[in-house]
Amino acid sequence: MKLFRKKVNFFDLLAKQCEITKRGMEALYKYCSSVGEENHEAYGDEVIKIEDEGDMARRILIDELNRTFITPMERNDIFDLSRQLDEILDYAKTAVDEMRLFKISPNSDMVRLVGILYEITEHIQKAVASMEKHKAIAKDEAIKVKSLENKMGANYYKALAKLFDSDDVSAIFKYREVYRHLNTTADEADVAMDYLLDILNSL
Repeated sequence: MKLFRKKVNFFDLLAKQCEITKRGMEALYKYCSSVGEENHEAYGDEVIKIEDEGDMARRILIDELNRTFITPMERNDIFDLSRQLDEILDYAKTAVDEMRLFKISPNSDMVRLVGILYEITEHIQKAVASMEKHKAIAKDEAIKVKSLENKMGANYYKALAKLFDSDDVSAIFKYREVYRHLNTTADEADVAMDYLLDILNSL
């Protein structure tokens, strides 16, 4: 009988979630920028598949968290950061679901917004991957995410202003809903980096 379990590296588990989240956002970007191409809907399907993969990665992390007595940081901090990463990926799936439900095609403003989100997830991945051994780099990357969240907000309102110039009320409401969720995704990323910065201060 084994008395001691192999030590779990929660930094690696969080990094794995980040890698999946970034892939999900990359697939969403390809979905938004491939309208009219043969593989357009396949990219949307990929977002949904990757979101399932992200759910499994979070389930594994939570299971390990529940079975581990000593963790390298506060277990609530691990849980909260993991939850925020999951929220980002959930919103990527929501964007695809809504566009299909509303029967609208991604436009140039969506491409721009999702492009910012993809850039955000790149920096999140770098931040989390650097937490354990390179705290200064992790902090710098987190600050970049927070700066991009401001950029996202500015582009969100520009997209809304352009949208409201249309006379198609139905389209306005449909696109506004997707824009809103994309903007909220950046807000979730900003909160994730708040958790990360708090963790760094405690390490």
